[in-house]
Amino acid sequence: MNFEVEKPYKFAAVVLLAVGAAGFSLLNSPEGANTEGIEVMNKTEAVEMKQEEFQRAKPLVNPTGYINADNVSIEQNIGEKVILLDMWTYSCVNCQRTLPHLKEWHRKYSDDGLLIIGNHAPEFDFEKKRSNVVDAVEKYNLTYPVVLDNEYGTWNAYNNRYWPQKYLIGVDGFIRYERIGEGRYDQTEQKIRELLKELKMRNGEDPELTDKANQDLAEKQLDSTDVKSSKVETPEIYFGSLRNSYLANGQNGTTGAQSFTLPEQAEKNQLYLGGEWNIEEEFAQTNSSGQILLRYESKRVNMVLEGENTSVRVYQDGELVSEASGRDVENGTVSVNDEQLYNLIENDGYEEHRLRLESEDKSLKAYTFTFG
Repeated sequence: MNFEVEKPYKFAAVVLLAVGAAGFSLLNSPEGANTEGIEVMNKTEAVEMKQEEFQRAKPLVNPTGYINADNVSIEQNIGEKVILLDMWTYSCVNCQRTLPHLKEWHRKYSDDGLLIIGNHAPEFDFEKKRSNVVDAVEKYNLTYPVVLDNEYGTWNAYNNRYWPQKYLIGVDGFIRYERIGEGRYDQTEQKIRELLKELKMRNGEDPELTDKANQDLAEKQLDSTDVKSSKVETPEIYFGSLRNSYLANGQNGTTGAQSFTLPEQAEKNQLYLGGEWNIEEEFAQTNSSGQILLRYESKRVNMVLEGENTSVRVYQDGELVSEASGRDVENGTVSVNDEQLYNLIENDGYEEHRLRLESEDKSLKAYTFTFG
């Protein structure tokens, strides 16, 4: 189904579903299978067979900048590279958890012909700032090319709807595999290897790859293998008027100033605010002191925040958080400076808790809660 897209967040921000493109039995043969058919098949025959099964890759459309490269092109690398096009945005926790795998594939397979292009399509306006994306690229030590897609030209050309989503483009320029969300890393790597071997054989090279599959990641703290999505009972919750459907004690879908009072009893998975807040399309901002209340069920709690040396106290079940503190919380407080995702809570398991946040600063902007 085709949709007309003005801004991508009007559809799905992040999903954790497992989806893969249908394989082609000869050209996507399992590793170790007979590959003689690929060796003798000429380019014309291969293209004729593939065009009945796969869509052609689109070029990058109206990029607004590049990081780690002066320029990069999909069409100019067809026939020379296997291209992995990654749709991502830096404040997306699901995207962040895929980065160690992308970095590992880049390390292992770039010499064999793998080209990873990170297409950065912003979910929030602050993610359009080049300096913010540069900081994120440096923070996560990404060395492959990153393209700024601030006008969603490439996002729309691929009819994309999710962060993250990956497209594997083979030697003849067809999209041979797609992956929405996290997980299935072994399957994705297997497809990378298959397409690289096809590329090498097409170019008359030895199809042997320089590295082995399924090696351990060097950054296990960022891996997503311990995230059990089926146990997360709280959805992503937004603060801005465009998507604040879970706001339980105010006017949904309305911009402007609102006065909120926290209830004594809170319903699960409902967002409650306290104090004076100004609701904008993408975020809610404190006008003076403000509180946030949420009953959730998850192991981890993350939050996209913006501030100016803004201190936010984090309480769980009535106590200033201590043992369950996330990596961005120190002595029960998170200091908000940059426009980014902050890790607030790391519980031992998937549990239900009552979370309360308090800030005395009117510069706090709250965008979204995410869970894992």
